[in-house]
Amino acid sequence: MLRTHLCSNLDEKNIGESVKLCGWCNTYRDHGGVIFIDLRDKSGIIQLVCDPSSPAYKNASLVRDEFVLIASGVIRSRGDGLENPKLHTGKIEVVLDSLIIENKSQTPPITIGDSNTNEELRLRYRYLDLRSKESFDTFKLRSDISLKARESLSKMDFLEIETPILTRATPEGARDYLVPSRVHNGEFFALPQSPQLFKQLLMVAGFDRYFQIAKCFRDEDLRADRQPEFSQIDVEMSFCSQDDVIEVAENLLKDIFALCGYSIKVPFLRMPYNEAMEKYGSDKPDLRFALPMIDVGECCADSSNDIFKSI
Repeated sequence: MLRTHLCSNLDEKNIGESVKLCGWCNTYRDHGGVIFIDLRDKSGIIQLVCDPSSPAYKNASLVRDEFVLIASGVIRSRGDGLENPKLHTGKIEVVLDSLIIENKSQTPPITIGDSNTNEELRLRYRYLDLRSKESFDTFKLRSDISLKARESLSKMDFLEIETPILTRATPEGARDYLVPSRVHNGEFFALPQSPQLFKQLLMVAGFDRYFQIAKCFRDEDLRADRQPEFSQIDVEMSFCSQDDVIEVAENLLKDIFALCGYSIKVPFLRMPYNEAMEKYGSDKPDLRFALPMIDVGECCADSSNDIFKSI
């Protein structure tokens, strides 16, 4: 491998070891001839230090923010009073003996990882904004959740099956995105709003339990929880009851939330539709905030106020 470690995989146990690291210059500082570079990769940040006697000094003096670097050196302790408690690697640094500038960078138009930067500007330079730790952690969490969902459903005897993207239109709630056919002039494929037709085919064919983390395409206006292209976990079961379906969903959510550090109890509270409507006036009440309604009909039956006469 080109590198021996990721930046944040190093700690005090590695003091004295020679390492080779790759990443981006997060910050550059020249303190009276001694140069400090914070090297960043997907795992985090580590400090590189280079003094004028080092063979790496010439290249180190040319480094600026977001330069792509390959650094070699020896791990040493920063010493008492010089640690940075905000970093996992805050007690160590790399004394450079070699530094290669793989690629230079112009001055970035945004500060990487600064959430106060104008959102439109961050989106315009999305390829730079994605370098932030926050962005990486979001993508990693999504990846971990997808893997956990696959593991959880597989344990419950579900098969993951990939269904076609180019298909024919099926009647659903939104307009279809259409793709013209090169072979059949004047005819079109439709991108699936969900793999509903294929799920039914699989159940009829006897596959019994199926799931897919499916791409869905709907030509409709933006909603709070939906955009024209999104992903959803599709699950289909044969020979099951309502309770079986709910149990699968409970176990799946329990496993996913455990991955994120939250322990949730199953089975979940179940409330009949009529009870939900009578108590909360909604078939999906948020019990964190909703208070049950109180029937005041008997108390106000004799009231002369017109507002109560319809009760």
